Amino acid sequence: MNGDFIKRSLRVSIIVTLLFVPFLFLYLGQSATWGFIAGAAWNILNVYLLSQVITQLVVPANAGHADKGPAALAGLLKFPVLYGLGYVFVRYANASVYGIMAGFSLILIVFVLKALGIYIYRNISYRDNRSYGSSTQQ
Repeated sequence: MNGDFIKRSLRVSIIVTLLFVPFLFLYLGQSATWGFIAGAAWNILNVYLLSQVITQLVVPANAGHADKGPAALAGLLKFPVLYGLGYVFVRYANASVYGIMAGFSLILIVFVLKALGIYIYRNISYRDNRSYGSSTQQ
């Protein structure tokens, strides 16, 4: 799994969130929609900052030393700031907890579906030369 997988998954999660918002407002109401937006945004930002911390600290053997400045900044933003904002939102906002959980789960669902798609593409070949039910083959 490389950084491109994570970047594409983050983009897909943002797009899916934006596509869901009008329908959630229409069918579930304002509280559930704001909860979904907050949960999705929180987890997308959480995964992005975690990937920044990991990619800045884990370097290939031939690349030299780790760049600890951006990793420390991402870590400081992730743990106290992002988690503190998440607590404040859950505690004081009038958002649906179910909406928050659904939004929080969105990027995890995208990860699973993208990984499943990669697995199917690499391991199950739909380009077989087999012919099923052909009456011309003897």
